[in-house]
Amino acid sequence: MKRFPFSSFPNGWFRVAYSKELTPGKVMPLYYFGKHLVLFRTEDGTPCVLDAHCPHMGAHLGYGQVEGNMIRCPFHHWGFNQDGNCINVPYTNKFSPKPRIHSWPVCEINGLIMVYHHSQGKAPTWKIPELSRWTANGWTSFKKHHWKVRTHVQEVAENSMDNAHFVYVHKLAYRALIDTSLEVDGPILTRHIKSKLAWGGKLGIEEDCSQEFTYHGLGYGVIYSSLKSIVDVSTLVVILLTPIDEEYVDVHLLFSVQNLSIGLLTPLLHLKGMADCIESMEQEIPIFENKIFVKEPLLSEGEGSIMQYRRWVQQFYSDEAEQSITLNNLACLQENLTL
Repeated sequence: MKRFPFSSFPNGWFRVAYSKELTPGKVMPLYYFGKHLVLFRTEDGTPCVLDAHCPHMGAHLGYGQVEGNMIRCPFHHWGFNQDGNCINVPYTNKFSPKPRIHSWPVCEINGLIMVYHHSQGKAPTWKIPELSRWTANGWTSFKKHHWKVRTHVQEVAENSMDNAHFVYVHKLAYRALIDTSLEVDGPILTRHIKSKLAWGGKLGIEEDCSQEFTYHGLGYGVIYSSLKSIVDVSTLVVILLTPIDEEYVDVHLLFSVQNLSIGLLTPLLHLKGMADCIESMEQEIPIFENKIFVKEPLLSEGEGSIMQYRRWVQQFYSDEAEQSITLNNLACLQENLTL
């Protein structure tokens, strides 16, 4: 029985590797979107992703080698360029029809290699932006962690819209939720939260917290947080979600903190913040892996922007039946909000 009533592979940009992993001439076999793929970097530095299997006799190009700006099959050394066209067969100049492998749109940005998946093979109409807005003013390098989680990318991103779970899953001590807002600009969704958090037990210390959650499609999210208390701290989390197959998602979390003027405080906060991020994700994983998708959730007023989020995600599914399911859910959600 299918766990989710929509495709496991929505349209959009998704991480498949870090730039540092892929030196010129390196070849990497991949498995994402339920497909075997090959990632390679040409000798002129261009990252390329093709379907993995050679149309000649089915060998996996992920175990081949780069020669100049093409990849050679490990079996008979057929050579394919970054567009997937066969441009060289070492033992003949005659072949018909001209062999070709499907090539994927690739973007290298922010130290990431990302591919664009579209169920109907359409070209990308939007891009992932640079992170320079945050990182230009003295931030630490990113610490990284990753998990393989039995869930759907839509579920993970939706979690950021749910106010109530922050208290009960993550034990955040909200004194007040001052303001929340949500903005949609095509494939970009931005949610702002302003709150007062309590810490320090009986000392009753409060800090003003401002957070900005921005998703560019369902595979790339950026969370900027600013805490104003005894020490002002700004942090940046990048969450990268890539479907592996019908069941599992590759989840990567990157964490950075803006440099502070107080000696060793920056590396200590960097370590503590990353540990907190890992703990938060691992609090979620048992829930993600064992929950079902409720088509008609009983939402109350304090549960955030879930309805608006589900309306936004419709654009990432090509199948009309899937969009119909989502639209029906939204009608039910509207009714439930009045309960």
